[in-house]
Amino acid sequence: MDESKYIAIDLKKKEEERFARFMQVTTDALKKDARQNAEYYGKQNGEKLEGVVLDKMRSYASTFDISPNDIRPTLKQHFPDILFGNRFGVEVKSTKEHSWVSTGSSIVESLREEQVKKVYLLFGRLSFPDIDFRCKPYEECLYDIAVTHSPRYLINMDLKNSSQTIFGKMQVNYDTFRESSNQIEIVRDYYREKFRTSGKKGEMPWWIGSDSNLSSEPFPALQQSGSIRMWDIIDRPTQEWLKACAFILFPEILGNETTKFQNLALWLCSRYSIISSSLRDKFSAGGRGDIYVDGTLRWANKPKVICNLLIQLDTIRNIFKSHSYPYEDIRYYSNYFRPNVDLFESWKQIINHNIKSCGIRIEDLLQLKFLKCVSNINFYTEDIKHAE
Repeated sequence: MDESKYIAIDLKKKEEERFARFMQVTTDALKKDARQNAEYYGKQNGEKLEGVVLDKMRSYASTFDISPNDIRPTLKQHFPDILFGNRFGVEVKSTKEHSWVSTGSSIVESLREEQVKKVYLLFGRLSFPDIDFRCKPYEECLYDIAVTHSPRYLINMDLKNSSQTIFGKMQVNYDTFRESSNQIEIVRDYYREKFRTSGKKGEMPWWIGSDSNLSSEPFPALQQSGSIRMWDIIDRPTQEWLKACAFILFPEILGNETTKFQNLALWLCSRYSIISSSLRDKFSAGGRGDIYVDGTLRWANKPKVICNLLIQLDTIRNIFKSHSYPYEDIRYYSNYFRPNVDLFESWKQIINHNIKSCGIRIEDLLQLKFLKCVSNINFYTEDIKHAE
């Protein structure tokens, strides 16, 4: 038995306990000092506070048998702000508000000091005259992620247990997450599932990072260009394919709710940076129409959105059959998703529910093979050379 391994583990634990005690002493000293010099602390900002904390830590270094020179600042923008010896660090954050909530550092930690294994977050509430400080292990203070141009942690020093942290919610260990090569995918999957199961209206997680599915999308116009684009400048074939995706992911657009196009609008914006000032018209313009099949009137005076569904039906059927994109995204956006269930059958049930008042069943439409459309409301089941 190699007892040296157990000795190393025991020493490591003692080092962590010493560091925790040191940070508690430093925090208590800052609290005491702030009560006596509230005006001074109230004038500090984030960068100045780092210097105050550094000086306070150094003043207690010898008490814990450590040289003040071993407590040193890192380079600007590096994580964490202060190093304690070779294995520990302190990130300093503050707010002028009378709260324990603030925005933290980037989740990527690309400028993290490699030797640091344990970080504590020292948080200063600099709301004069009630100055206060708290300090906890870094991962125990992070409750959510703000998805901006660079996803950043959100801090809440009031968290009571690990289940309230963002890592508890994502069901991943902090060290595992920070060392992962697919952090963005973990975050995206968490927020997708949160959106899908929340039932909230009018909001959707922003599309962040790359995705392998992008390579399977059939139209170059769908590659994100870094610009927000209007629907009307997108070429017609791409528009039609997006309509097919809309019927698959958001079958509620066939329903009667006044908000039925909200999720589709958010998806187009967050997924492809495409917006439309009149999205409803792309599916329902003209109100109602007569549907002819092979020149014979089949359904009279039906909503135009059903006509548009009929136009896209072969594309939709092929997507479900081949499991091509956006089939995989059904689990992120659609309420009808259930694991190990035939999604095409589930989709048809939703469609039938949404169009039952029109006297048409999706099975009636699916009987029409190789559908071609002329003038949007005249359909043929044979190949027409000049079909639109």
